[in-house]
Amino acid sequence: MTWGFLERGAVPRHAGRAICAVLALAFSAPVQANEVSSATATTQAVVVAPSSIIKVQDMSFGRIVARPQPGTVTINGATGACTVTGPILEVGTCRQAIFAGMGTRNMRARISLDSVISLTGPGQTMVLDQVFLSNDSTISFSGNPNANGQGVGLTQGNGNQRYTITSPTGIYTLKIGGRLNVNANQLPGIYNGSITVTVQYQ
Repeated sequence: MTWGFLERGAVPRHAGRAICAVLALAFSAPVQANEVSSATATTQAVVVAPSSIIKVQDMSFGRIVARPQPGTVTINGATGACTVTGPILEVGTCRQAIFAGMGTRNMRARISLDSVISLTGPGQTMVLDQVFLSNDSTISFSGNPNANGQGVGLTQGNGNQRYTITSPTGIYTLKIGGRLNVNANQLPGIYNGSITVTVQYQ
């Protein structure tokens, strides 16, 4: 799943002050004897079945401030870092899409994914293109019989990208990035789309 949140106006500048205020509040009162306090944290576990693939993390472009001119936000699939072009602003944390699968070590798999995705919301549709699979130590590129060996088939989503699972456990990770095209005067709101990854184990 891919999403972005668009807002107009200046970039918020109060994040540092908010954190300081919380810290001051936390340390403002001394601890008394026999007092009991508790806190809660969320946890997550990913369970992968043999010959399967599951989503681990949605792609996110953070919050984008639209301008009268168009721009782009590109997520690096390997790191999740964002690169912005044009006059638009990006605020918050970008995240690449992450999937996990399981086969066996040295098993081959054909992997395909959508190369162009539409994000819909309250305004004009935004296009996510240049969708690509980044390198990962758990799986290695083996070739593409219908392309030049440089990953062309993958960006076309034709399913002819061949990979070899290299992890000792057979569990591998797929990290996906792409470029979001933000239209001029993009209407504020939340925009959603979806990326489908298909793995054929061989």
